[in-house]
Amino acid sequence: MFSVSFDDNYQINSKIEGQFAPFLKENGKLPSFSVCFYPLNDADITELSVIETIGDYTYYKDSQNTYWLSFCGCYAKLGADYISADVYMSDKVKNDGSYEASYLLMQAYMYRLVSTGNFMIHSAAAVYKDNGILFCGLSGAGKSTQANLWKKYLHCSILNYDKPCVINDDGKIYAHGSPWSGKEKLIKNEYVPLKAIVYVVQAQKNSVRKLSPAEAMSHIFLHNYVYPLTEETEKQYLAAIQAVAEKVDIYELSCDVSENAVETLYNEIFDITYKEAKEEYKMKYKTKDCFLMKQIADEFIVIPRGSEALEFKGSVVFNEAGAFLWDKMNEFIDEEALAAALMEHYGIDSDLAAKDTKAFLKKMEDNGLVDKSED
Repeated sequence: MFSVSFDDNYQINSKIEGQFAPFLKENGKLPSFSVCFYPLNDADITELSVIETIGDYTYYKDSQNTYWLSFCGCYAKLGADYISADVYMSDKVKNDGSYEASYLLMQAYMYRLVSTGNFMIHSAAAVYKDNGILFCGLSGAGKSTQANLWKKYLHCSILNYDKPCVINDDGKIYAHGSPWSGKEKLIKNEYVPLKAIVYVVQAQKNSVRKLSPAEAMSHIFLHNYVYPLTEETEKQYLAAIQAVAEKVDIYELSCDVSENAVETLYNEIFDITYKEAKEEYKMKYKTKDCFLMKQIADEFIVIPRGSEALEFKGSVVFNEAGAFLWDKMNEFIDEEALAAALMEHYGIDSDLAAKDTKAFLKKMEDNGLVDKSED
């Protein structure tokens, strides 16, 4: 559970409050973290000694042997056991300071995670049938692209697009949402058992290989660098990633951007084949209750009812075959069953029935006339 507060002399940043809002309740597994924001005064940082500068981050120690971080002119003072952070915001930040505050807090929270046997991992987290799959890799490798392909072809959801956490809860490993999810801003305080970690490499041919625990540990370490403030920090981080490398299957996926890339990985991870999984899943459709159909001469028009009539501005007309399919959608029914009914009723071949059914459903969806259900 996160706790976010603001000093009386610091103007509240609503974006930061919104970013952490889902994590202010105890419904997840993330270790607790307390943050308070203050305006930066030069006196706050006069006694800081630089330890190391890496990129935009600088690490410090003060006269009390307390560790500090800075990012883009703002500072964070880390509390004991990294359970808290006091954040000092410069008045020279651009806009409202949410960018600087967010990245500074992300780095501070990494140490809280590591100190509790967990870590944050640069990846896109997909959820398929309550199984978490983390797509990792170098910037531009296609992490989000592969996660979105799973969303497209297997109808999975996305937990986080950039910085999910890996949580070790008494030996059970989970993928967990975090307040940091990249430009998509998909902020979810949710978690699922972690099924696999997948390192994505762009290639013209799709292939996958399982990594040994040593290879897996090396990949995690190199792709998720945590600066070791102390020897203890380094030991804790290595122990955390070793525990995951030994308990979770970790793969390297060489892939293009296609459904075959999804199929290649799926067949390696799960017991049933991709083909069987696709056959198991069917989208079902039902006409929304707020619409009815009325015949005018040899055409059939859609009439909205109730409050829907105020919003519905289109004019949707179907032929006799469309009216027939409409009548079949009083209850949820899948596309294949609709096509079979059309083929039998009109005595047409399967290809034409499938084509006409697909066109009908597209027209229904484009005009907001249909409810959908995943089966």
